[in-house]
Amino acid sequence: MKKLLIILCAMLMLAGCSTTTFESIDDNQDVPVMGKPATLLIDLPEDAAVPAMEGTFGKLYFCDDYDVTVEVLPAGNLDETIQVLTGFGRNELKIIETKRCGVSCYESAWSAAGEAGDQVGRVLILDDSCYHYCVTVQAPAEEASQCLAQWAELLDSVALAEG
Repeated sequence: MKKLLIILCAMLMLAGCSTTTFESIDDNQDVPVMGKPATLLIDLPEDAAVPAMEGTFGKLYFCDDYDVTVEVLPAGNLDETIQVLTGFGRNELKIIETKRCGVSCYESAWSAAGEAGDQVGRVLILDDSCYHYCVTVQAPAEEASQCLAQWAELLDSVALAEG
């Protein structure tokens, strides 16, 4: 009788236990590996043959009347890339979106007042969804009108080649 009473008490105590299966989340996710970036091709003017500065992501070239920056940045947030390159948010600029070299191409121009005087700039971004291939040209506002034809030729020469 004692055994039966012990078994009955154990069953009553276990009757309130739940057998619910809880969902678990596995943190081991496959992270896509970014491929090797393509090679950014650009016809630089002769006076900009050697970069004045080189960094992790790009190079700065000084020409007679303007500066050229060539960068390859990790893709992800196009708005952030535009902000970094121009100093303006995407909603503050008129962005022209086209296709070039089989990828999305974004272009814009801007002007801004700075400590060294007014500046005018133009940016071209090629987006292959892994990388942003960026070319930025800038000049003092009073010299920019003389550079427009050179800038158009320079930006028209931008292309990508498999790296």
